[in-house]
Amino acid sequence: MQTISLLFKVLWSPAEVMFLVSKSPRALAPVLFLCLFSLVTGSLVMTKVDEADLAIKTVERARGAELSDESKEAVRANANTPLSRGLTIVEKFLRPLLLITLVTVLYFGLFSIVGREHGFKTFFSLTAFAFVPLILRELSKVITAFVVPASSITADNLGSLSPAIFLKQDSVSPVLFAAVNTIDLVTIWILALLTIGYGFAARKTLSKASCAGIVIGLFLVGVIARLAFAAILSI
Repeated sequence: MQTISLLFKVLWSPAEVMFLVSKSPRALAPVLFLCLFSLVTGSLVMTKVDEADLAIKTVERARGAELSDESKEAVRANANTPLSRGLTIVEKFLRPLLLITLVTVLYFGLFSIVGREHGFKTFFSLTAFAFVPLILRELSKVITAFVVPASSITADNLGSLSPAIFLKQDSVSPVLFAAVNTIDLVTIWILALLTIGYGFAARKTLSKASCAGIVIGLFLVGVIARLAFAAILSI
């Protein structure tokens, strides 16, 4: 019961929660909660937003040209098969787990180099609690799906809580849009929670500034890679 209360307490009292989690790792509750929440909200979004249409818009934007009617129908046919829809539902359920695992592996590796005092289980638990703000993004996806016309929704602006929602994606360069889209409320919140959490698992001689530098530094590497990919696609 205490673990369940910590799920929400981490949003307003992160230092206290992260300290408790570092002393007594517990990852099952936050991971299961995020996976189930993603499944429920994802299923609601699917009732209003066609995954095939999102895929078509993404491909057309990357190619800079509209797909033929035959190609669109082929995409829709593939997306609407029972297997594809089943895999989509499974992906929505597993997405938080995969994301948390990837982030944990990367940061655990970095802190293993610079100095840490706890094992992988502790890092995984701290990461899982740090990702609880993802529920806000999932709720934003549901609101967007039910409020915004489907024709105006893209994979990039679905659930976005960044200034990019005020930009017309077709009117700015893909690189600029990708850069603005990284300035996301939920992402910033998660980075802050990761910094606080890893501060309890890192070597005591590492300052808070050093922990923040490691967390933000790896995030910026990811942003640069994303911008480079957007630049390549726009050529």
